[in-house]
Amino acid sequence: MSVDENMFDEQFVEATNKLIEIANEMGGKYGDHKMGVAFIYAAARFNAYIAAGSVTSADELAGKREKAVEYFTDRFRQLYDGNLVDYISNFEAYMGEEQAQETAKGTAH
Repeated sequence: MSVDENMFDEQFVEATNKLIEIANEMGGKYGDHKMGVAFIYAAARFNAYIAAGSVTSADELAGKREKAVEYFTDRFRQLYDGNLVDYISNFEAYMGEEQAQETAKGTAH
C-alpha cells in the first residue's frame, strides 16, 4: 500500500504541525524519549477509536482486527521510513546546530 500523497493537503500539514508543536513542548517538560512513546501510544489509541467507529459491533471489530493492525503498522512504517530518509538527506540542516548544542551540554541523544 503506498502513501496517498493527496492527504498531504493544507489541513493535514496544519494538523501535523500543531501535533508536533505540542510534542515538542511536552518533550521539553518530560523528555523527548517519553514524549515519543506517548505520541505513538496516543496515535495507536486514536486509531483504535477510528477502527472501532468504522464498525457496528465488537464482533465485527474483532473480525477486522488483523487487517486494521496491518494497515496502521504498514502506514506507520512507510511514513517513519520516509521521514528517516528525509533526516538522512538533510541531517546537517535539521540537526547540525541542535546536535552541536546538545553535545556541548553533554546531553546528545
